[in-house]
Amino acid sequence: MAASKNRIDWSLFCLRLAVGGMAFLAGLEPLMRAPFPASIHSAVPWLLHITEMLCGVLMVLGLWMGPASIILALIIGVPLALAWAQGAPVFGNLHGLFLLLVALASALGGAGKWALGRN
Repeated sequence: MAASKNRIDWSLFCLRLAVGGMAFLAGLEPLMRAPFPASIHSAVPWLLHITEMLCGVLMVLGLWMGPASIILALIIGVPLALAWAQGAPVFGNLHGLFLLLVALASALGGAGKWALGRN
């Protein structure tokens, strides 16, 4: 039995809120306890956290859902891939793998009916 259009719209809305909210809070938490960067080298993590927060806000609003989801997937996926390249087990970081998969699912699913950026 195929899912109705209404069920798909609700599921995309819930996915968008969950992933966007998670990204915003995951970027905000380290910024709240980190000192202001004093050099370019220490500013890179700040920029990544601010980018993660921005992607989260864009996803919650449904604006530029594809690019925001892909950028979020890169922020999450690059450290995972680097760890795997250094011999870490694929399922060694289940939390990171889950976040990567839901970010990719958000990119594939799109913003849905109730998005500010829909056509």
